[in-house]
Amino acid sequence: MKRVLFIILAIGTISCETDNVEPKTVDLEKFTIQVPGTWNASKLQGFDSFVGQIEINDKEKITFDLGWYSNELKVDPTTHDIDFMTIDNKRAKIVKPKNLGQGTTGVYFDSLETAKTNKFQISGTGLSSDNQKLLLTAIESLRFKN
Repeated sequence: MKRVLFIILAIGTISCETDNVEPKTVDLEKFTIQVPGTWNASKLQGFDSFVGQIEINDKEKITFDLGWYSNELKVDPTTHDIDFMTIDNKRAKIVKPKNLGQGTTGVYFDSLETAKTNKFQISGTGLSSDNQKLLLTAIESLRFKN
């Protein structure tokens, strides 16, 4: 019985020490994304596209761009893993560094509609291991508005 109580207390202590923050859904007019509750999103001034950032902390930020000329996230395949998947019924290119903290983590969509004019990317560079994983999870929650 003492062993069970010890295990329960140990798990409770460990979970309190990690920064378990409830996720929140951020509505950014053109899309929604579910991120940790401590991350803060804001729109920025764009000239020909919808741009903004999500601030993780003082040192780490994620940027996004929805428009005709969004960054295609062309990365070196020797230093990055490149995968493709479907998110919100759209083909997505996922990139992440092979060595954590030493490259770009993000997603690129070459088309958000049948006209194939609007593209989208959201990415961060030099993210910590934890924040890289959190961003990759958040990317899967992307939902685009018409």
